[in-house]
Amino acid sequence: MVKTRSQNRAGYTLVEAMMVVTILGVVAIIGPRLLTGMTQFFNQSLARTDIQRDIRVALDTMNRTIRQASAATVTVSQDTGQPPYSKVSFTTVDGKSVTYKQSGRKLLQVVGSAQTVLVNSIEYLAFTYPQTDENTVVSISVTLQKKTFSGRSTALQMAITKVRVMNP
Repeated sequence: MVKTRSQNRAGYTLVEAMMVVTILGVVAIIGPRLLTGMTQFFNQSLARTDIQRDIRVALDTMNRTIRQASAATVTVSQDTGQPPYSKVSFTTVDGKSVTYKQSGRKLLQVVGSAQTVLVNSIEYLAFTYPQTDENTVVSISVTLQKKTFSGRSTALQMAITKVRVMNP
C-alpha cells in the first residue's frame, strides 16, 4: 500500500488549535475571578473566626472580674472623646481597682496601674444597667469589626452579656 502525502503528515488541524485557544481563553478569564473569590471567602472566614475568639476572651475576662466587684463601687462613665457608657470602673472585694474602657479601637483593662489591651478591633463598647433600680447587674455590649479584603469588606460580630455583681 502506498501512502499519500496527507497521510504522512503529523500535527494538529486548525479546528483542534482553535479549540485549545478557546479553552485557554475561558480558563484565563474565569481563573483569576475564581481565585479572587476564594481568597475573599478565606479572608472573611479568618476575620470572623479571629473576632469571635477575641470577643469570647474579652467577655469572659470582664465577666470574671466584674463578678468580683463590690456593687457600691461600680461606676459607668466615658473618657473624653469616647462613646457614652464605654467605661466601667470598680473595686474588687480584695481591694484592687479595675477599669475596662474603650480607647479608640482598643478595649483596655486597667488593674491598678497595669494596663492591658484585650482587643484591638473594637467598634463599639457600652456598659449599662438593664434595671435602673438595681446596680448588681451590668450589661456589656461589644461590637468588633475587622477589615478583610483590600479594605472593601468587613467582618462584624456583636455580643451582649449580662453580669451579676456577686458582692452587693
